[in-house]
Parts: sequence; C-alpha cells; structure tokens
Amino acid sequence: MEELYTPQEVAKMLKVSLRAVYKWIHEGKLKSKKIGTLWRISKDALEEFVEKSNESGN
Repeated sequence: MEELYTPQEVAKMLKVSLRAVYKWIHEGKLKSKKIGTLWRISKDALEEFVEKSNESGN
C-alpha cells in the first residue's frame, strides 16, 4: 500500500505554509488525490515534486 500524506504533513515536511501546498495542488505542480473531501499526496508524488523543484531552483 502506498504511503499517503495530508497537505498539513507535506507543509510541515517542506517547512512551507499550508496555503503554499494547496496552491501547488491546484496549479497541478504537486500531484495529489482527492479522497472524498480530503486531499492526499503520495510519497512518490512528493519526491517527484521536490526533485523538479530542486532542478528548477525553486
């Protein structure tokens, strides 16, 4: 079973605001899944996002 994180957990891990995480989700920069009314981010999607962010210097 894949490991899933909440937007709050991702914000804490990346040391950014929760608003930034939701912005990335809505812009399609951070792949996520909506389960009912809750957003979840897979470990793979988070790692991919971090790699792309490091490559682009953001």
